[in-house]
Amino acid sequence: MPQPTTPKPKYSAAGEGNVYARANTATCKVTAADTDGTYEIFDEICKPGFESRLHMHVKSFQVCYVVDGSGEFQLGDEVFHAKKGACVNIPPGTPHKVGSKEGMRMLMVYSPPGLEGMMASLASDNLAIPGSCGALASIGTPRELTNGAPCLDVALGLAAAAWASISAIALLFA
Repeated sequence: MPQPTTPKPKYSAAGEGNVYARANTATCKVTAADTDGTYEIFDEICKPGFESRLHMHVKSFQVCYVVDGSGEFQLGDEVFHAKKGACVNIPPGTPHKVGSKEGMRMLMVYSPPGLEGMMASLASDNLAIPGSCGALASIGTPRELTNGAPCLDVALGLAAAAWASISAIALLFA
C-alpha cells in the first residue's frame, strides 16, 4: 500500500507557474502535486468582455478572490458584482457563470484538484473552445465543448485546507 507523501513548502514568484492561455490566461501557482491532491490555486487574468458559459461543478467548491478589476458572478438565480477584495464561494451543484466587462484578475481555488489536468489536456489536444468557456470549461470530457455542449465540471471541490490558503492569500491583497 502506498504511503501518503508529505507536501513540501513552495514559493511561486510573480510570473511563475504553469500557464494555460485560452479565452483567458490561467496560471497554476499551486498544483495538486504540491498539496498531495488536496487543492490547486490558479491566478486567472480575464480579458475585458469575458463571459463563461453557465456551468456547475458536480463534486466540489470553487472559490474566487478578486485581486484586481471587477466582474459579475451569477450563482443560481442571483447575480453579484464583485470588486477588488471580494471573495465568492461556489458550492458543488450550483449553476454559475462569471463575466467581466472591464477585465478582472482573480485567484481561484479548486479541491479536489482537476482544473490543471483539464487545461493540460485541452492544450495537448489543441482543442478550440467555442464562446468564452475558458478555464471554467468541462473537465473529463473536453471534446463536448467542440459541439457547443454546456460546460459541466465533474471533478472539482474545496477542502478546509484550501479555505486556510485562500484566507492567507486574501490578507496579502487586503
